[in-house]
Amino acid sequence: MFRSKPLNLSAFTAIALISIFWSACSQKKEEYKAEDSKPLNEEIILKPFADNNGVYPPDSIYSGPFFKANYNYPKSVAAKNYPWEKITQGQAITRENASDYVMSIREYIYDAMQVMINEPKKWPNSEYRKDWYNMAWSAQAYQGPGWEGLETVYGTMTGQVLKNDIFKDYGFEGPMQNHALVYYNDVASLTLDKLWKSNDTSGFYPEYTTEAAQFEQNAIIIKAAGTTATGEDWDIMKGAGTFPIYREMAYGPEKDKGPVLQELAWIQFDIIIKDTIAAPETGWVFSTFIYDKESQGKSTFDRLELLGVAWGNDPKQMDTTKSLNQTYLNPSAPDYYQANIGYGDRLSGPIDVAMVGGITADGSADSVFVLDKAGKASGGKSYLHFRASACLSCHGTATFPPQNDFYPSPKQNLVYTDTLYNPASKGWSNYYQNRAGTETMPALDGEQKAVMALDYDLFMQFALNNSRLAGNYEDKPEQPKGYKPLDHQKYPVLYMPRSK
Repeated sequence: MFRSKPLNLSAFTAIALISIFWSACSQKKEEYKAEDSKPLNEEIILKPFADNNGVYPPDSIYSGPFFKANYNYPKSVAAKNYPWEKITQGQAITRENASDYVMSIREYIYDAMQVMINEPKKWPNSEYRKDWYNMAWSAQAYQGPGWEGLETVYGTMTGQVLKNDIFKDYGFEGPMQNHALVYYNDVASLTLDKLWKSNDTSGFYPEYTTEAAQFEQNAIIIKAAGTTATGEDWDIMKGAGTFPIYREMAYGPEKDKGPVLQELAWIQFDIIIKDTIAAPETGWVFSTFIYDKESQGKSTFDRLELLGVAWGNDPKQMDTTKSLNQTYLNPSAPDYYQANIGYGDRLSGPIDVAMVGGITADGSADSVFVLDKAGKASGGKSYLHFRASACLSCHGTATFPPQNDFYPSPKQNLVYTDTLYNPASKGWSNYYQNRAGTETMPALDGEQKAVMALDYDLFMQFALNNSRLAGNYEDKPEQPKGYKPLDHQKYPVLYMPRSK
């Protein structure tokens, strides 16, 4: 019952066809695995601007449109008066106006996003599609880094497998996996153009500098995620629009049998905006909408109701019994969000896995070890569940090369850890500081690896890691005159753990 189902072909024409950012895969890894030798399948031809991962479902099970990435980044964007600027009036947002601020952005992108969510068969050829862009070096699947690419049906990337018991108090007990898509608006794509094409339009010679990775004011990034737990499995998802993807199953009877057409339900939609006026300490405002079956909205997109808004990490408020100043949570949001809300009620969506640990798909316990206040293992303790992350603290780790786990940990495992700092320690609070996008989060107990701060964009971190494959690749354009590449031996490709 609690597994993703192969697509019901008799109901195929009623199914939406779409597919998050930005969520990371999750699995224990003791350390990074450097790939110093050729990390490529010998048959692969590197295409920084590939359409997708090239794994297409047969005609016998799918006849709809396919995902094709958009890399036609503009060179400039005309100045505009944006509706959210009327709300901020040159001031930082507050808990009182955070909802109005984000809803004005949602309204601004509404026409395009409702097509993407509600009418996916129309999306590929929609008038709106050309204005939303994709990240270079993300579409292909790469064996060396363990990156699975963007699937061919709607361009989703694989996300976390949530533990069996995360939502047990909300009517669902069993594993579920999310798959997500990420798009950049015209302003955000100016940075993608600068990063990937300023030295050479081939994409093989990125600008590996912090400056190139910085987004401009009013850059918008959206992520949308579906879950394998549809309304057939979970009452909370009743009435949610579904959409097919073509992926291998991470658990259940279909695991290890190759890709299958799976049916997912929309559960989360995020709007992330670069706004140094609204969020002067971090430069970013994160917001999350989650599916609400009780909503009066007429469509799935309309029933994605606001969960909350965050524009800072509240570094001065580490007492989890007190309210936050830089996070707003909608008191009317459906209560299942509480299963994965962030540390101290900081913003985190239901598929963002702020809660570490739990019971895995095979029924085994996956505990996390928390060091004592002095950072010693001898006085630490294991927990089956531990609330350890939040949107801004996680995205604040974005650097290249990566040097901090997504969770507050002394290990440098990229995506998932089995060891956490103590919440009363400096190591923990290091994750909950407000930093500009040009600043790097220090690796307190590890090697300082980063040469670039990535302005809170973890998807960019994944793509830059993939771009290092070119270091051992012979079939690429001639290096531009004056270009100074990163040393491939010093900055090798890193392995990216897959979901458990």
